[in-house]
Amino acid sequence: MQTAGILQHFYDIEVPKRRLHYLLALEDFFQANKERLAAQFQQDFQAICQALKQQQIQQQKEPLGHITFSLLRTELLAGRYTSLVEGTNGEWFFDTKPIVTTYDAGWALQFLTQLMTELAQYSQTFMGVISQADIEGIQLREASHFYQYVMSLARYALADIEKCPAFKELGCEPLIEIRIGEFLDNSEVVYATDVSQKDAQEIKGWLEQKVEDDYAYEVFHQLDLSSGNYEQLDARYAFFHQVNLSNSRLTGSALIGASFRDSHLTKADCSFSAIHEADFTGCQLQGVNFEQVQGASGLVDRQQWLIPGYLPVRFTAANLENANFTLADLQGADFQGAHLHKTQFAGANLKGAIFSKESQPMIQLDSFQASQVIWR
Repeated sequence: MQTAGILQHFYDIEVPKRRLHYLLALEDFFQANKERLAAQFQQDFQAICQALKQQQIQQQKEPLGHITFSLLRTELLAGRYTSLVEGTNGEWFFDTKPIVTTYDAGWALQFLTQLMTELAQYSQTFMGVISQADIEGIQLREASHFYQYVMSLARYALADIEKCPAFKELGCEPLIEIRIGEFLDNSEVVYATDVSQKDAQEIKGWLEQKVEDDYAYEVFHQLDLSSGNYEQLDARYAFFHQVNLSNSRLTGSALIGASFRDSHLTKADCSFSAIHEADFTGCQLQGVNFEQVQGASGLVDRQQWLIPGYLPVRFTAANLENANFTLADLQGADFQGAHLHKTQFAGANLKGAIFSKESQPMIQLDSFQASQVIWR
């Protein structure tokens, strides 16, 4: 086999096969330790905000519009896991004087190091055809897969951002985004808040238009959007904080990763929607129709890896009286502290779902469901 053919075989066959092994190992580590990792991330984020605040004072930096975590590939080649954290104004990339600090992503990127060690050792069997430069090039390309777990952890940990007083002390614009991605390249919003005043009727009309690709990652704060027709809405990873969506139709919607914290959805229809990773913490969900929603946590298919496994849907401290979860897939969902009087779970997949022991007498589960859930 000629040199080019050997390299192509290595890239197309050997790298993906070994990548899957280490991504599955990272997936299992992340899912098993996410509570501990989230607590550590919150501590790290507190320190990051304190460092940014100190620089903001010293440099008389204007209010921040973005806090961006960036993967640094040059650091990886030097054997370090340092991410750059930048505080910038509303101009973001065009802010010429960001305030900066760092974050250690070693908990995730160590699995990339293990992959590269194995690939480097295996490449020696090709008698020098695969060079160190080739291995380094593979490392730079593969890094983004592993770094996606930093993004997942940040989403999970920063949902409780109110526990970080240092963040509140930062001088921020009305709209502030926390983003994670690659340096001067693609990044995703993992948390956003917008306290600016918006016209509820205008926003409601915009949502009812169901414009493709318009609503993902958007922020809706303290708005009355009740009785709206939002069927088949694509609002993945949007933020509906303290929003009134009561009596609204959200049937067949893409609500993956959407945050509804402390919102009202009484008697809303969310049936047949995708709600993986959605956060309904503290919500009023009396009489909501969640029939046949898809909200399982974890990987969809362990034979291939496309994205990190979904985080658990959160119903913590929510009022779910008379809610309907008939035939819903809620594997791993968190119901701790939820009010579950007359909540319907007929035919629902509750494998690994977590319930408070205090709620056990009021929940009606069949014998198979009861054997699958976790009581805490």
